[in-house]
Amino acid sequence: MKFEGLDPRFQAVVETTESFLVSYPGNWGALDLAPFGLAIPEERRYTATSLRSREVVDGLHHLDAVTFGDQEMLMPRWVLFDCGEFPGIVYGFGRRAVDLPEKVRAHYHVLDRDDVFVPLSMWVAIRCAEPGAWFGHNLSSANLLLTGKDRLAGLGTVTKAFGVKLARAEKQYGATQWDSDSIGLHLRLGEMHLLSAFTPAHTHPETLSYRIDVEEERILACLSTGWRRPAIEADRVLDSGDSAGIQALHDEIENGARWRMVSAERGDAGQRLHLCRTGREPSDGRAGTG
Repeated sequence: MKFEGLDPRFQAVVETTESFLVSYPGNWGALDLAPFGLAIPEERRYTATSLRSREVVDGLHHLDAVTFGDQEMLMPRWVLFDCGEFPGIVYGFGRRAVDLPEKVRAHYHVLDRDDVFVPLSMWVAIRCAEPGAWFGHNLSSANLLLTGKDRLAGLGTVTKAFGVKLARAEKQYGATQWDSDSIGLHLRLGEMHLLSAFTPAHTHPETLSYRIDVEEERILACLSTGWRRPAIEADRVLDSGDSAGIQALHDEIENGARWRMVSAERGDAGQRLHLCRTGREPSDGRAGTG
């Protein structure tokens, strides 16, 4: 399917993969099953209470192992079912095993199964009690396995962007670590309003929690050719390894200060996060850092 103005990286994902959904059918009526016009094929709509979903669910756990297996955050099967596959959504893109390189098929344990559908990305989201609000539980991409010409640049970005549209989300909450490469991806969809900077309730205390106020125009813009993140002057720059600074920022937030993250850049010593006090208006979205 051809999308007008879509960045070629994202267009390649859309054209060479199939989108899929795992969610209890009772949820489907509340979802946009053709986000931005890209309909999820009926044969790629799964429910985890059906045996038909078994192979794709197995694939989701193999995908999760690629992304989080070394971070002490690997999901037990019951967690993905209880938190995502039944009450929420698992959305992503995939291909049949026959269309994948041998090493990728080996990771997914489908060397002898040409027709098995293999999920190559997933955004797991859980609906909140707050109307229109969703919590992003997991974002994974098989690009850690795909190399060279097989790599699908922008796979994670297009997965989350289309997933947010599928969920009809008005607010997207999430949690991630300060040194996570995914921060730049999240920031494409909007500025991240910080709800915590230090979160001992999480396995990794130096985790930030955030809210993005979803605007469809911003999502469409960030998927288009030539888009650059809005330029916003930072009031503070914080290094991901600055534990004292992270905890000091959290103390400010608990005392009522309002901060949002506006950009992130990778440096030799880790990641540098640019923060702005809430209220500053961005400039034109085609000027600034990408």
